[in-house]
Amino acid sequence: MYTVMIRVGNTRKIKREIFNEAEEAEKYFNKLCERRTDYPATVVLTESILVLKRYRLDMDWQGDRFVTNDEL
Repeated sequence: MYTVMIRVGNTRKIKREIFNEAEEAEKYFNKLCERRTDYPATVVLTESILVLKRYRLDMDWQGDRFVTNDEL
């Protein structure tokens, strides 16, 4: 089971979608990563409880966008 979550700013509210297929989860993750917000936001792709990818949506973000498990 794959979960894609987006969290905007420091709010506790998270939008979450659950997928059975990795391809569908990856497609939805990439769709969310195309967004730009005025507030700091993070998109996370997980498999069960394992974080596979994390993406920062901040407009001014200058660092690496993708963080994999090896870097956590």
